[in-house]
Amino acid sequence: MPGRREAHAMAWMALAAGVILCAASVLLGFQGRTFMGRPLGGDFVEFYTIGKILNAYPPARIYDLEFAVRLQHEALPTMPETQMLVFAQAPYLGWLFRPFALLPYAWAYVAWLGFSAALYIAGLRVLFNAVRLTPQDRRTGFLLALSWAPFLFETWIGGQMAAVVFFIWALFLWCIQNDRRFLAGLALSLCLFKPTLVALPAAMLLLGRRWRVASGLAVGGALVALISAATVGWDGCRAWASTLGFGAQVATGAGDAWHRAKYVDMAAFFHLLFGNSAALAAVAMIILSVVALGSLGRAWWRADGLGSNELWAATLCFTLVVNAYAPIYDTVLAVAAVALLAAKRQGWPEQERPEKDREAFAGWLVLLYMIPWITQSFAEFLHLQLITVVLAGIGVWALRLANRSMRLSGALRLTHSKTKREESTTTHQLQPWAAGRFKVRSRGLP
Repeated sequence: MPGRREAHAMAWMALAAGVILCAASVLLGFQGRTFMGRPLGGDFVEFYTIGKILNAYPPARIYDLEFAVRLQHEALPTMPETQMLVFAQAPYLGWLFRPFALLPYAWAYVAWLGFSAALYIAGLRVLFNAVRLTPQDRRTGFLLALSWAPFLFETWIGGQMAAVVFFIWALFLWCIQNDRRFLAGLALSLCLFKPTLVALPAAMLLLGRRWRVASGLAVGGALVALISAATVGWDGCRAWASTLGFGAQVATGAGDAWHRAKYVDMAAFFHLLFGNSAALAAVAMIILSVVALGSLGRAWWRADGLGSNELWAATLCFTLVVNAYAPIYDTVLAVAAVALLAAKRQGWPEQERPEKDREAFAGWLVLLYMIPWITQSFAEFLHLQLITVVLAGIGVWALRLANRSMRLSGALRLTHSKTKREESTTTHQLQPWAAGRFKVRSRGLP
């Protein structure tokens, strides 16, 4: 297995390549040219347009697809004529992009590059402080997370907002680690602009009877709903619901392999694997969903407190896989899962099979870092999305660790309870008067 030295070298090379490619793209973009056939900013023009509509037009028009697409091509003339980007996020998110829309598009993209990188780094600091990683693990974690392809190329250069999602989840996990339950729910509610990344964790919180966290999520959900209604009005909220339905049809329907290669959820995985056979994909999805959610739900039902690091790591991985829509840039959540497992690794020497656990962790980490470099090519040409398999494997392994930890904790509690009962029985049998009588009677013994 490669060690820290090899990991740092690989990370620095990836970062250098990413920065060089990004600089070339920006320089050509200011000249009105594409870079390797791609217009400047990737998907950022979608969010830039939303901010522009909120700044200068009736707010409800952010879900007017024809109008939004026309503004996208006006802001970015190098965008292909047949391309359109659909904004399906909640209305309250549009406030984030209003300041960027005050700038010309190229400068707005440069500002977004700085903002998303700073937010992602801040999220890493919050996360690593929350799980209390060692200084060595923090340095390695920063380099690997910043140079990981789903962030560096798909999120940062691609103009996506997965850094916002990551920062919200980092805040949530910080609250969980510090036992701020209601505040944790409020933090998670900020991610409701992507319901697909909140539905499974919310269901596990309810199943695990974490009522204070769930109540915080409910209160936060009500607040963001009110903000959304105040932003675009009720007509705009209804338009958002219609856009969500349209997006669901596109996500779950048949599609070309080059398009499906961008998604890591099991819906896209089985559509690729079975050649867009809806019946086979549906059967496979139902079977695996029942097995995965049943196993995860059983663990949450049995877990104590707010859940172990391993259980949250499994939940994050299953959130990406057991899903109907999970683009590859959303896999930045797997960074949080790895951090949780890395922090728990420090306690493995006290458990069973510590060496095998360390080897397994190193193996999964290598696969998770390396596979994204080739997974889209495999998905497009061989119809096999490798990153989905890796995420599912990490989730299953983390769930096994969580179940084992619960068994060990249960055995320790049982042993402790038995010891206390024995001590209580011994104390009851040897009362002071009984002990004194024993001493008196024992004086006559030879």
